[in-house]
Amino acid sequence: MKRGTWGAVVPALALAGVLGGCGGSDDDSSPVAVTSLSSPENLTSGGDSLLRITSTITDALPAVVVTLNGSDVSTSFQKAADGRTSTGLVTGMKLGENTVEVREAGATGRRLASLTLTNHPLQGPVLYAPQEGSFHCQTHQFTVYPGGPRLSEAPSTDPNCVVPTRIDWVYHDRTRAGTAVWQKYDPAAPPPSVETTTLQDGRQVPYIVRVETGVINRGIYQIAMLANPATDTAPSPLKAPSYWNGKLVYPFGQSCGSGWYVQGTAMGPVGGSANSSNGASGDNNALNDLPLGKGFAVANSTLNYFGQNCNHIISAETMMMVKERVVEGYGPVRYTMGWGNSGSAMQQSMIADAYPGLLDGSVTLNGFPDNTNPASVDSRLLYNYQLNHTKGGTTENGTYTPVPNTAYSPVYDNATAARRAADPTLPLWSNGEIAAASGFSTYHSVRQQASFWAGRTDSVLRPANAGDRDNVTGGAGNSSVFNAIIGAQEKYSPPNAVTSAPLGQLPAPPVSTLAPNPTGLRPNVADHNRNTLGVDANGFGRSYTANVGVQYGLNALNSGQITMAQFIHLNQRIGGFDIDGNLTAARVQPDATGLRNAYRSGMIMWGGAGLSQTAILNMDGLNNEATGAGDLHLKFFHFMVRARLIAAAGHADNHVMWNGQANVAAFTQDPHAHPASPVQAPRPASSGRTVIVAQKAFDAMDQWLTAVSNDRSNLSRAQKVVRNKPTTLVDGCYGATTPGAADDFIAERQLFGGYNSVFRRGNGSNSPAGTLDIGATPTRCNAKYPASSYPRFEAGEPLQGRTMQCTLKAVSAADYAGYAALDPTWTGSRRDGDLAAIAAAFPGGVCDYSKPGLEEQPLAGTWIQVTGLGQMRALHPLER
Repeated sequence: MKRGTWGAVVPALALAGVLGGCGGSDDDSSPVAVTSLSSPENLTSGGDSLLRITSTITDALPAVVVTLNGSDVSTSFQKAADGRTSTGLVTGMKLGENTVEVREAGATGRRLASLTLTNHPLQGPVLYAPQEGSFHCQTHQFTVYPGGPRLSEAPSTDPNCVVPTRIDWVYHDRTRAGTAVWQKYDPAAPPPSVETTTLQDGRQVPYIVRVETGVINRGIYQIAMLANPATDTAPSPLKAPSYWNGKLVYPFGQSCGSGWYVQGTAMGPVGGSANSSNGASGDNNALNDLPLGKGFAVANSTLNYFGQNCNHIISAETMMMVKERVVEGYGPVRYTMGWGNSGSAMQQSMIADAYPGLLDGSVTLNGFPDNTNPASVDSRLLYNYQLNHTKGGTTENGTYTPVPNTAYSPVYDNATAARRAADPTLPLWSNGEIAAASGFSTYHSVRQQASFWAGRTDSVLRPANAGDRDNVTGGAGNSSVFNAIIGAQEKYSPPNAVTSAPLGQLPAPPVSTLAPNPTGLRPNVADHNRNTLGVDANGFGRSYTANVGVQYGLNALNSGQITMAQFIHLNQRIGGFDIDGNLTAARVQPDATGLRNAYRSGMIMWGGAGLSQTAILNMDGLNNEATGAGDLHLKFFHFMVRARLIAAAGHADNHVMWNGQANVAAFTQDPHAHPASPVQAPRPASSGRTVIVAQKAFDAMDQWLTAVSNDRSNLSRAQKVVRNKPTTLVDGCYGATTPGAADDFIAERQLFGGYNSVFRRGNGSNSPAGTLDIGATPTRCNAKYPASSYPRFEAGEPLQGRTMQCTLKAVSAADYAGYAALDPTWTGSRRDGDLAAIAAAFPGGVCDYSKPGLEEQPLAGTWIQVTGLGQMRALHPLER
């Protein structure tokens, strides 16, 4: 790891004593210290560790003898040219504790230093135990490189999916494009089309890559880097490949909700490739053009792809073990840069905060703070409310295609439209009014969130149009990998499942074509994280969300975008869902134990631990809220990360935000937008900016992390990150002129807002200062790329968005002051009647977001180890 010890990576948290197994000198006067370079000393895996013996004085190291559990391993060490350090790979450790001793050579053999290493199995567990019992191997489906062989010809029969590690050589072909740029390299017959690439030091070398592929922690991993096939056939930690610059890029994979209980066959890309028009088509697993072509190493694992493993602790555990393999196989890493989009950004934020030292810097695109935010499930409830408790809205009778990338089926609306239209008790709601209650810029985002993300909470693999909603296919749509890999006999199906139900029936029964199997595998986040959350009386993963007391549409009411009657009816009927994801009339009740474990483990990301000392560059790669297309990846998530940093650490000086770098199609104003949305001028199509900005981001983060790694001062890690941020790396947005032009970037602090006048006034919450755009007019970037809001912010939650279940208070007219100002007749018996109706809808009270929510608390500490169901310990507890 960076600078030789894990303790030095995060000195602000003083991890060395906790993670380091008390390694070092035997006393302050000893001339020698010994440390592990490849892993925390008590979290070593695979039976080996790269160690460094260092002179603690200015003189050269004395002659020493090194032993492992009493056996002499001195020949494994090699002195550096300056004579002050000696580095060696120690192998053959037993499981459990191992003792390394450094003694004076000669007759006395005085002990100078010792180190205790705790060794774990190469296939885990280390941080997350017990491992999932049902785990499906996919080595026979993993392609090592484009057009190349599978990692194994047949499915692995090993209980941990282990197959032999292999080494392959590929080259970058200058005559091809897309993934075809990666071709098998034959040293005996070098092809004439090998591209030449330029390293950071200016050397021009053949673009030939060595790829190592194997299995670690049950996940398929790859390590790739430029190498010379003539001289780098047997690299070691004492002889790194010729062209590696010592820097590591670790791309994470996106999504969260398509695969569960599987090994996986994909890894996250970097993008920014200059060889293809879209900037990403040349990437394939660890073969990422942007870093490899500059001399960086790339490492990755299928278990760092959230679409195959939506569990941040398993992801951190896997990354730690793969990084250990990089160090022990190729040499110490100068720094590690994380990279990725969507679910990748979730992992980077969660891992950086809870496991400081794994990531030095983080480049996130279309980011999120974590995988627990309730915006998606709230959208599902809003969508269900519209379809079953209102009339109006242009989804009726299938008149248009609301979700751009999902085929719209009019079956549900056609089956229920007549009933809804004829029911005099149902209020009229337009699509724009639903959008206003949600806070999203467009109704499309309500459907997008409901259709895709909400399936992460749905355990029943329902067919489409299954009784309670249209096109919200829940688990079936969001668990595509799970569906393809897991056999029907293993899948969960509740004992009360029915094979069909009338459309529009409420409450809707669980509809499933599977035979009842109440002990089967459940495809949702809670059950995939059951060790972290604990289990309920049914043996199911505990819930981490709730909505008791949430006043949906409060801002829309106070700004005149919906009526009081609509507000009351919405909150009377919004309902919730049960542990299986079945929609219910009752709201979701909180599980205090599940919430406590989610907060303490970092599953609900805090921001005040390792994230506050990580260099972060956040980018928006879609801009779909401005186009009216709607999306899952909305800007408020980016600002939520910044708000959590400020709330927890007091500042976000380590966080830089860019907007507007997406390639966009031409569009006109969305006819189903939030009614307060400003009319956007038609935007012409533009392309090329995504690749240009990705390359700029990569170079900027490299400059930042290189400067931090060169800083030998006694400042804390957090202080070094802020001090060494390049002066040219500032907040702003692209799109002022043309892609690549010098004046295309608008440098200004990025603020949450710009969407409408209500937004500019905020929502009355105690969001961190300096995060909201509450000026008389939007900033230049917000006028160009306005950010939409989200349901809980519209209900009064602060921008941090960490309150899963709020503290309750009595209903008060003060919450509706905006509405009263707009309607001076709201007084007397009319007001009293409405307040009584609101109180009846909220028998326990409404949310008081001025106070912490139920069990809301910081991370328990850093380096969380889960040791059983709901059992965890922080190797470095947070000081209270």
